[in-house]
Amino acid sequence: MKKLFLILVFVVSSFGFDWSGKVNWAMNYEQAKSLAIRTNKPIFVDLALSHCPPCKYISTHMYTDDKIANFINKNFVPVLIMVDEEKVPTEVAQFFSGYTPSLIIMDAKKGVQITQFSFDREFLKNKYKFLDYLKKGLK
Repeated sequence: MKKLFLILVFVVSSFGFDWSGKVNWAMNYEQAKSLAIRTNKPIFVDLALSHCPPCKYISTHMYTDDKIANFINKNFVPVLIMVDEEKVPTEVAQFFSGYTPSLIIMDAKKGVQITQFSFDREFLKNKYKFLDYLKKGLK
């Protein structure tokens, strides 16, 4: 019985996927918006699908990198929205193309998009290209 339990725990845990990396994600868009207004930071929105390979690539290669995660945590209020599991907030939906990953930097006070970018094959060659996109979003 104990072996069966351990096998079950292993099987269930192997299906789990940690999207967070080292990024301090807000629990939802409303929390991110409130915090962004208080801290005067833009919101970094990641719209992802649970079965999207590029979305998982960004989570495992970008959000786990200390330099990238620290930059995001310092300069943005990040929020991850799983579009197949939750409703996309109206303020964000107007900028969502329907493709994932969609990465949007928004001004929380005005509710407008500052910039948007998607998965770029260049990320496969140089993950700091992702950091370059984030830096452009601050300008």
